[in-house]
Amino acid sequence: MFNFLKSNKKYEPLDKELRKYFENNFLWLMQEFPEPKIEERKILTPRASDFPVKWNKNRENAIDVLKIICNNMQLDPNEIKLDFYDNGLKEIDTGASVIFTEQDPDSPEAAGLYHHEKVDGKYSISLDEALLERPDSLIATIAHELSHVKLLGEKKLEQNDEMLTDLAAVFFGLGIFNANCAFQFYNQVDRWGHSSLGYLKIDEWAYALALFAFIRHEDEPEWKQFLSATIKSDFEKCLSYMIKNEEEIFKFDDENL
Repeated sequence: MFNFLKSNKKYEPLDKELRKYFENNFLWLMQEFPEPKIEERKILTPRASDFPVKWNKNRENAIDVLKIICNNMQLDPNEIKLDFYDNGLKEIDTGASVIFTEQDPDSPEAAGLYHHEKVDGKYSISLDEALLERPDSLIATIAHELSHVKLLGEKKLEQNDEMLTDLAAVFFGLGIFNANCAFQFYNQVDRWGHSSLGYLKIDEWAYALALFAFIRHEDEPEWKQFLSATIKSDFEKCLSYMIKNEEEIFKFDDENL
C-alpha cells in the first residue's frame, strides 16, 4: 500500500547536456592524445610505489612530484619552470571559532598558476607555498597546471577551458588526487574549515572518473579504493548507470555532432 512512496524515475547522474559535455570531450582527448591508448594509461595513486617521495614539506618535494607527473603526461620536466608564491589560508575570526578557507579558484591568487607564454624554451607554472604542507593537494595542483601545458602549451586549445583542464587530469591518470581534493572538510580542537581545488563539482568528478573506468572496460577498478568516501559512492553509482545503460553512453544527437 505504500508503493506510492517509491519513485519510478530512473537514476541519471548529472543532466544530459553535462553528461554529453564530458563524453564528447573525453573522445576529443583520446583523439588529440592517442598514445598511449587510454586502456594502457597509468593511473597514479597515493601509494609510495607511484610517488617514491620522502615528504619533508620542502620545494624539492614539488620538483620530485613534477617529474613523476611529467612522465605520466609525456612531458619533459626540463621544459617546465617551477616557482612559488605566498598565498596560503585566509582566516575569518567569528569570535567563537576561526574559520579558514582557500582562495576562490577563479582568483589570480589560486593555488597554482600557469603562465601562457613560453619563455626561454620553458613553460612556467607557479604554486602556492602552502601546498608543500599537503602532498595530495600539491599533486592535484601540479596535475591541473600541467594539464594546461598539454592543452594550451601544446596548442590543442586556443582558449582556456578550466572544466576541460580538470577532465584532462583524469584522462592523464591523476583523477584520484584532483577528485579527492575537490572538497575537504577538517575539524580541529580550536578551528574548523574546508579547502577546495579545481573547477568541477563532486558529482562531476565522479562522472568523469566513472567515464574513464567505463572506457577502459573496468567494471571494478582496483584504484577506486583510493577515492574518498563521498567520491567513491557517487563514482560507483555513475559507473553502474553506465554499465546498465551502455547504449546511451557516447550517443549524440545530430545537432551535437
